[in-house]
Amino acid sequence: MHGTTISAIGYECGDVRPVSDLAGTTTADISPLVTEIVRFRESRREIWDLAATAAERTLATAARPDLVVYVSENDPDTTGSLARILDRLGLNDVEHLALSGQDCGNLVPAVRVASDALASGRCERVLLLLADRAEGRDRIMASGLSVFSDGAAACVLSGGPDTAGPRLRVEAAASRTAVRLADADPAEQGLLSTVRLASETVTALLDTLGRTRADFRYAVLPNYRPAAQKFLLAAMRMPPGKLLLGPVTELGHCFSADLLITLHRLAASGALDPGDRLLLATGGPYSWSALAVEYNS
Repeated sequence: MHGTTISAIGYECGDVRPVSDLAGTTTADISPLVTEIVRFRESRREIWDLAATAAERTLATAARPDLVVYVSENDPDTTGSLARILDRLGLNDVEHLALSGQDCGNLVPAVRVASDALASGRCERVLLLLADRAEGRDRIMASGLSVFSDGAAACVLSGGPDTAGPRLRVEAAASRTAVRLADADPAEQGLLSTVRLASETVTALLDTLGRTRADFRYAVLPNYRPAAQKFLLAAMRMPPGKLLLGPVTELGHCFSADLLITLHRLAASGALDPGDRLLLATGGPYSWSALAVEYNS
C-alpha cells in the first residue's frame, strides 16, 4: 500500500436533526446520546444520489478515474446504483465494482482493494465512493455507541500527488476478524471480542511499519460517543492524549463514510499539520481495521 495517496475528499450529508427527536422511536435511554452526539443527519435522497453528489465534488478537483469502487451496506440495488452514478458523472465506459460486508468497517478493505489495483499497474486513479442511509434500520447503534446518519464520501486514490488540496499518504493497513453467530453471542462477549481485535490490529500494524504508538500524533476513530471512543482507544493501548475527535456533535455516525468526512473537516479546520502521522481505526460487527497515513497539505 506504500505509495498510495488519498486526496480530493468530497462529501454530502443529510439534513441536521437533533438527537432528542429520536426519543419516541426507542425504549432505550438516549440521554447520553443527546448530550454527546447532539445532532444527526437524515436524508430522503437515494443512496446513489448522495454518492454521486459527493463524487461530483471530488471530481471538481481531480482527473478522470480508471476505476470506480462503490461501497454501500444498505443499498438494495448496487448494480443499478452504479449505472446511475456512472451515467451522471459521465463515466459510462469506466471499469467499476461494488463492495460491502463489513458494515461500518468497509473503508479500510476498500482502500486495500483500490491500492492493489494501483500497484498492479491496471489503473492510475481510483474513485472511491462510500454511501449509506439508515432507512429501515434503528438509528440508535447497539450499546448506545452513536446515532446513524445518512451521508456519503468520495475520494481519489492514486500513486502520486496529482490533485490539489490536502492529501493523505497511506503507509500500511491491518485487519483482524472473528466471526461470531449473533444468537450465540451475548453482548458482553461481543465487546470483549472487539477489544481483542482492536488491540491485535494495532499491534499488527505497528509490526508491519516497525514503529511504536508514540510515532503517531493522533488516532482518529468513527463518530461514536466520545466516552466510547476513549474506551476503544484504551483497547488499542493508545495514550488518551492521542485521540482527535471529529465533528461528533454535528454529524453523528455516517457508516463507512465517517472517517473520510471527519478527515476532510479536520483538515479544513486547521487541526492537522503537514507531516502528522495518523492512525485511523474502524470496525464492523466481526472485524477491526486500522490504517496508517501521513497528512500533507
